[in-house]
Amino acid sequence: MTETAAPAEPIPFRVLLDEAMRQTRRHFGKIYLPVAIPLAVLTAAVVFAQAQWMSSFTTGANSSAVFSGAGCMATVVSAIGALVLQFLSYGVLMAAAADGATGRPIDMGPKWGFILQPPVLGTLVISFLAVLVGLIFLVIPGIYIGLMLSFVMPVMVLESPRGRAAMQRSWELARYNPSNRLATSPATKIFLLYLVAWVIGWAVGAIIQLPFTAIWGVTVFRQASKGGPVDPQALMEHIKWMQLPTAILSSLASTAVRLYSSFGVVLLYLDVLRRKEGSDLAAAINARFGQTPPPPPPAAPA
Repeated sequence: MTETAAPAEPIPFRVLLDEAMRQTRRHFGKIYLPVAIPLAVLTAAVVFAQAQWMSSFTTGANSSAVFSGAGCMATVVSAIGALVLQFLSYGVLMAAAADGATGRPIDMGPKWGFILQPPVLGTLVISFLAVLVGLIFLVIPGIYIGLMLSFVMPVMVLESPRGRAAMQRSWELARYNPSNRLATSPATKIFLLYLVAWVIGWAVGAIIQLPFTAIWGVTVFRQASKGGPVDPQALMEHIKWMQLPTAILSSLASTAVRLYSSFGVVLLYLDVLRRKEGSDLAAAINARFGQTPPPPPPAAPA
């Protein structure tokens, strides 16, 4: 009688975090700059435009332009454009992480083109809308949907389905938990991974903002200590030029954190595949990446 093989053990969460950091360091030079620089430039442009608009609003200069439809529309459009680029860049980071984690060559140029393919972009938009609708209904459903759709990008990169098929595949893998324990659930690990990334991002952001906040406090104190009215225009100018380096550094730091979380999600996806599909995964990888399996071991002498 043959014994049924026990399910493979899931990757421990601490090991997942360590391996994600190792992969991030290994591929950082190839992935980071092509995404971080455009994001930082656009973030700085949006912050500068908003600061200019708020400066006019606060000081009363050219008040007709402040409340003009064109001025408001330009501010809204620039902010939406920045959010869209943030959304797309996260997809690019995860697509590149999928290549890096599976040993494929990383070429960042085609990754932007891949994200902008209508089937891929449509899948991401539908996934985002599903999460958004869930958030409207008491938040928790949106968080759950977001966790279950976290594998959509690795699925599209490494398995090629699009649309509903990619979303169903992500949902199937994210809920794979044969032991029925909360600690081994992929969804739990995805949540904790995003939580760790958020804590790291918050801590780095606070460190970045600390010196600029101190400079701002000193400036306000000096203005107040001189007596007389405080010049709001001078303060707004000071804030505007302090916001730029803060926004740029924060954008650069958040991109690095997103790259780390992207590798974490991809590695967890690969671990679920390993456990769920076993030996079939090796055949799928060979067929997908053109690798040949190793020759069988020599037979033992009679």
